[in-house]
Amino acid sequence: MPALVGAAWAAYGIAVGALVVFCIGFTRHYQDKHESELFATIVTILGLSLLFATLALVPVDIFLVSSTIDYSTGLKKAWANPDTVYWMTLTIQIIYYICYGLIGVFTFFVIPFTYFYYEESDDDTTSGQRTAAALKYTSFFVAISVILLLMGLFMRQAEHQHPHMDLDWFKHLLSASNGEKALTFVLACLLLLGMLVFISYTAPGLSILPFNMIKGRRRLETEEVDVDARLSECREQQRAIKLKSSPESLSAKDLRRLENLEDEERILLRRRRGIEEEEHSIWQRVLKVARPFEFVIGLVLLALTLVIVVSMFLTIIDKIANSVCGRRCGYIISHPDIFNPINYIFVKLSNFFPLDYVFMIALILYFFLATMAGVVTIGVRVLWVQLYTIQKRATAPQGLMCCTVLLTLSLLALNYTMTAIVAPGYSHFGSQVYCNSTMNQLRNCTGKPELIVPCDIYAPIDICTPTIISTVIDRIVVNTPFFGMFYYYSQWAFLTIFVLGFIAALFRSPRNNVDAETDDAINADEEQALLEDSRRRQHQVHYGSGQDPNPVLASTAPTSSN
Repeated sequence: MPALVGAAWAAYGIAVGALVVFCIGFTRHYQDKHESELFATIVTILGLSLLFATLALVPVDIFLVSSTIDYSTGLKKAWANPDTVYWMTLTIQIIYYICYGLIGVFTFFVIPFTYFYYEESDDDTTSGQRTAAALKYTSFFVAISVILLLMGLFMRQAEHQHPHMDLDWFKHLLSASNGEKALTFVLACLLLLGMLVFISYTAPGLSILPFNMIKGRRRLETEEVDVDARLSECREQQRAIKLKSSPESLSAKDLRRLENLEDEERILLRRRRGIEEEEHSIWQRVLKVARPFEFVIGLVLLALTLVIVVSMFLTIIDKIANSVCGRRCGYIISHPDIFNPINYIFVKLSNFFPLDYVFMIALILYFFLATMAGVVTIGVRVLWVQLYTIQKRATAPQGLMCCTVLLTLSLLALNYTMTAIVAPGYSHFGSQVYCNSTMNQLRNCTGKPELIVPCDIYAPIDICTPTIISTVIDRIVVNTPFFGMFYYYSQWAFLTIFVLGFIAALFRSPRNNVDAETDDAINADEEQALLEDSRRRQHQVHYGSGQDPNPVLASTAPTSSN
């Protein structure tokens, strides 16, 4: 094989190394600086790195199958004999399945175990007890994975009665070992869950991220005025409560309200001190200088978002209008009949490797950051119940685990969206072409360059080699039409949520640091101080009433000076 193949794997190694560094920085950025746990940190880094390594394999997959074609003749290159192509694609396939298998292990065992291990943390429990409890709860997820594997192993393939099913390409999709069927079924179920995350977080995130950069944050002067106004209001409310009666005769409701107002006052005072410090900091000067660049980058990302969304819309229209077998195979198309901007860019860049690789990695990172923007803004929720907030240097280990699961599922769904929707032609056959002229049972396009056409599902598979990622995705939607229909209509739901999120982000006011800081209690130091004050007040109230509800608290809490 030529040196380009080795260069492709070298580029893959460099990209994965860079993505691992990115995952380390990302995890350090969001983990709680006071409550960080080494085990949770390692699991987060490994889980995200594994996912990025899987996605980064896609452009290598596409490049390797594209490199087998001689574009001047529309035939395979001399070195690309059937055995070489077989072992090359088998290597990629094995790496894919190893990555997907490890993602399944992380999703169904490692991440749930880590989550429950820290959920069971208590001063009175030992590591052994925490491990046993975590294993007990994790066994539920392991049982689900085993059931899914067995269902995939024994599930009958869909019966297809359609003239296009006689194509060699379709026969290749329907031929799979039992192990492949089981693994792809589990992957299909994870993709289904991932579509829900993709719709809920990535769709609004594609608007939130660029608009946040375009609008920026509120000016410090404006925030200072806001803080002062809220501080005055807070103090006025405290004064009104104290004037109602003496502190000893206040009701329990008024006492709680007064404590909350005192806590809010301390937080606002701390924020005002922070604003005063920031006004004279070097970092603020840097941000002011970088603000025009942030604005321009936001505009570029907004333009990229619109191009992506337009490409998706055109493809799903193309699929429903020109699918070779309709809903029976997930609306697969032979080749894009409607112009797709992203697909066109990829095909053109593939002639200048590694530019297409760089563009693919950039798109993956953009979808990742957009999903993260959605998670940070919306929070980790189950329906309307918010479980965790994701904050800079203030995310609990359990929140970090939930965030990792959401990102994993979302980017797994990106496998389908990139392959079947965003850039279907490029993702299926890359830049491969074939000679569509046969003379004396031999293909020969000498002097007929117009007969050298892009590969599609009607092309001979001995010349046009489909990518492994497209084979995996298409095998799912052909063998289990339900998944194919669900994935397809999920793209319509994605576009609908994007439009709603775009409108909301368009009219959303710039980010307000004051609200974020106040609502989330700023940091663990402040929270700890407020907790200690609350305990002290509770201790004083109980002693004032002659009750001792907690002898341990009585022995450790500071005595009252009253």
